[in-house]
Amino acid sequence: MAASPVSLTDTDILSFALNLEYLEAEFYLKASRNATLVELGVISESDTTGPTTGGGMVPDFDSHPSGLIARGVTTDEVQHVKFLRSSLGSAAVKKPAINLNALGFGFSSWVEFIKLARIFEDTGVSAYNGAAGFISNKAYQEAAARLLGTEAEHAGAIRLLALIYNIESPPIDASDVPPAQSTPFSVDANTGMSVSRTPQQVLGIVYGGHTGGGGFFPKGLNGKVK
Repeated sequence: MAASPVSLTDTDILSFALNLEYLEAEFYLKASRNATLVELGVISESDTTGPTTGGGMVPDFDSHPSGLIARGVTTDEVQHVKFLRSSLGSAAVKKPAINLNALGFGFSSWVEFIKLARIFEDTGVSAYNGAAGFISNKAYQEAAARLLGTEAEHAGAIRLLALIYNIESPPIDASDVPPAQSTPFSVDANTGMSVSRTPQQVLGIVYGGHTGGGGFFPKGLNGKVK
């Protein structure tokens, strides 16, 4: 069972974020370079508790018009992993086992890639929204705010690509606002504010509705939130 948010420390929250950044970085690296964090030397095998499986380079990744944005997001996500690991120091959680094929799509075409990227980016933004309020250390607050800002830029760019190419993206839960002509932004219709999810709600998405592990994290996250 996931820990109650009020019992989490700053380290627990940043560790939760690091797990999600591992997932995003692995997704973009596999899609753009067919490589993993370990294979590129960003982290070592000893920094993991399981392999990253599934995925592959998206066809025509380098020549597609959307490649400029996708490559920029890839660079940022890898830097997020490095930044959080450095900030947490010896408390940094290891990369858990990751299954990039959890939803059965994401890599065989640009349409699939943008559909899955949209899910990851909107989920990431909502996760930072939901967890940031529990961070007490001012330095960590600033870091979380800047990470959230970057993830929001990513989400906006990916949502725009979905609209430009008329890519339908299925809702991932009751709070989700898939990109459409009437809903270009992922905001609550009643407040105009960005969607926020608790750590437990985020786990429900990345675990594919299971508890304790499953979906993109077959053996669960590392750290207290799992």
